[in-house]
Amino acid sequence: MRVSKACDRCRTQKIKCSGTHPCNTCVKHKKECTFSTNYHASAAGSTTTNTGFSANGKSTSDHPLNKRQKTVMNVEPFGLPQMDRNHDKEYVAHLENRVQYLESLLTQNMSQTFREPRISEPENVQVEETLFASSSKWRFSRRHQNLLIVELCRSMFANLSEESKKLVTIPRTQYFGWNMSGVHYVNSDELPPIPDFTNCPKFNPQELIDYYFRELNSLFAVLHETVFREQYQAYYKLLQEQQLNKSNDRDAKTNQTRLFSAILYLVYALAIRFSEVQKPKGPNIEMLQFESKLFKYGYKVVSILSFEWESFELIQAWLLIGLYLRVTHRQTSSSHAFDSAIVMTKSMGLGFEESNPKMLACTAYERVKANRIFWCVYTFDRIFGLLTGRYCGIREEDFDRRFPSYDDFKIDTFKDDWMTFPAMALLHVARIANFVHTAPNDNPDLIKYQQINTELAKLHDWFNSNGFRNDLLFNKEDDTISSLVKAQVKLHYYDLVLCIHGKILFNYIGRRITSHGLKIEMVIDASNGVLEVLDKVNKAGLLYTPWYSTLLLLFNVGVCALTLINGGVFVVQARDLLKNTIRLFTILRKSPVRNDQGKLVFRERFKMVRECIWALKMANRILTLRIQEDMTALNNIGVDHGSSEVNKQTFTQLGVNSTEVNKKTNNEFNKVFEKQLHRNDDEDEDEEDEEFRPRELKTPISPNQEHATPSSITSVDNSSAFGGVNSGDPIDFYVNNNGHDLLGNIQWFDQWMDFNYDFGEQNV
Repeated sequence: MRVSKACDRCRTQKIKCSGTHPCNTCVKHKKECTFSTNYHASAAGSTTTNTGFSANGKSTSDHPLNKRQKTVMNVEPFGLPQMDRNHDKEYVAHLENRVQYLESLLTQNMSQTFREPRISEPENVQVEETLFASSSKWRFSRRHQNLLIVELCRSMFANLSEESKKLVTIPRTQYFGWNMSGVHYVNSDELPPIPDFTNCPKFNPQELIDYYFRELNSLFAVLHETVFREQYQAYYKLLQEQQLNKSNDRDAKTNQTRLFSAILYLVYALAIRFSEVQKPKGPNIEMLQFESKLFKYGYKVVSILSFEWESFELIQAWLLIGLYLRVTHRQTSSSHAFDSAIVMTKSMGLGFEESNPKMLACTAYERVKANRIFWCVYTFDRIFGLLTGRYCGIREEDFDRRFPSYDDFKIDTFKDDWMTFPAMALLHVARIANFVHTAPNDNPDLIKYQQINTELAKLHDWFNSNGFRNDLLFNKEDDTISSLVKAQVKLHYYDLVLCIHGKILFNYIGRRITSHGLKIEMVIDASNGVLEVLDKVNKAGLLYTPWYSTLLLLFNVGVCALTLINGGVFVVQARDLLKNTIRLFTILRKSPVRNDQGKLVFRERFKMVRECIWALKMANRILTLRIQEDMTALNNIGVDHGSSEVNKQTFTQLGVNSTEVNKKTNNEFNKVFEKQLHRNDDEDEDEEDEEFRPRELKTPISPNQEHATPSSITSVDNSSAFGGVNSGDPIDFYVNNNGHDLLGNIQWFDQWMDFNYDFGEQNV
């Protein structure tokens, strides 16, 4: 029976349809039955006759509209919403929505999923701009209530006459009614005096500055080296003028350079810490004490100024403070310093390149400054967030700047030498670390893991093609970038790999972790990379340099090795990893501190090395005890498997162990036994070997006699025709009948394995 309309499923698959809703076919197969309305509406709109021809005489199947509809019905995936192609604008919007959905699967973070739905009435651009406050300072606010009074006065001021405009003043942008303070206020603290250098140990300020920019600043690019050196020269001249004039009044020019002096002393403190601790004989204790004075002065000045103000330089100072505390002090203090820099960055709106109105009114160098400082803070947040496990200090909605690409370094640094090449490399590590920061949980889907692995592979190839290969580290031919800085970039990369793929190790300790996209091989490669880089650093004599990633990654590699051994996977590689980890830990532990006279001051330079070694060796002992108990239990179950001849006797006919069975010796018994097993040999060979077969050996031979000497076999056969009945041993008779004869029934069909036949399509 032919029906007037068929359901979507029957029409797509070209099968019979009852025309009812639901149709009989969909009910039978338990499928959803739907009827497309736009298909019939468009079909009804076309003037056709009952004969299948249109009014102009053309066949309806050749009609362009029907061709288009036919294509639509064949291409449109079943189950997706059907769109009427007559409305081109709506259909384009539909396609854009699908494309944006597919693009959202490969976003740069894990928080964005789908595009926000469009509203019927788009927002006015002017209204959107007024949501951002603008002032003479770098202050970023989105409280539009504060802007209403300013915009109101401006709109009314524009309608006044010139005489009336002279009588009024537009209120400036500020937070009116912030609080109800009065009568008594909190006084600002006095800035501390500059440390006295009269009794300090001798040091060369220029050498410390050079060391900082070569070994420290090139990794993060906190300071602009060219501008900082110019500022240092101007500051040095002011100090000389003050000493000549003997001026100590409050209005002296040097009083306005307290923030720069604080940043300078923080640079000194970092340079002293790294350069002194990495010495083979140990640091100078007096220099370390002087370093503490420099840091405390810089920290106090920055804290006092940050209590009331915000600026680019304060952000840079907080980053230097956070880096110093990360190397020398507690997690809480370091996190507090970085949080201060992050909060100040967000409050100044440095992450917004287009939305911040201040970007339009500032100078060109201020725009460069805002861009460089923001990406520096972003790098610190993403990199140190991985180390501490505290994610997303800077949220996705806090910035709209575009991530620099791999090729942007030469373009961006053509006129601007602020960004260094290692800092650009570390920014790309931070870019991939953003996937970890924005993940809603520790179990992303497979597509996201595939994207992350692709990004890691691209970054690894970029490292290899730009001088960051492990075998090129500490190459004397390349003096432009410190190899120790390159090593730190690679260590941060390996830490990112371990942070992403290291979760798979929980599967080997009894906790089930979904491992879609996780690769244990990448964990092993990253662990080997960490040890390879640190071994290069050790050979260069720089293992004592107090970089925070050295101990942390060494310990993580040791834990990964123990976990792999416990799980019984990649045991050989894991043993090598654990061995090399303990070796480097031992080198760090045997690092005493001696004075200039060679007298021992401290037995250990790094206190936390002992803690790491204790934890690893304690875990190793627990693992050893567990393995010993398992060995004892398994031995008690029994390992006396007996002779392996039973396996050969049973499976020789299938070809297993045929190489061992068919080994020919000069022993006559072996020839007889081999002849007994292979009965399907040629008749000529049977007659030829028959004369060598002893008459008394017509009974099966026990497998434990196969490799016995002829004398022992003869003695056994002479004592008993059954080979051991008199001794009381049990007799194991191997079936000597028709095993190969039965197998021959199967092998008979092998004659036609090479039979040629044309299996092509035959016309029936």
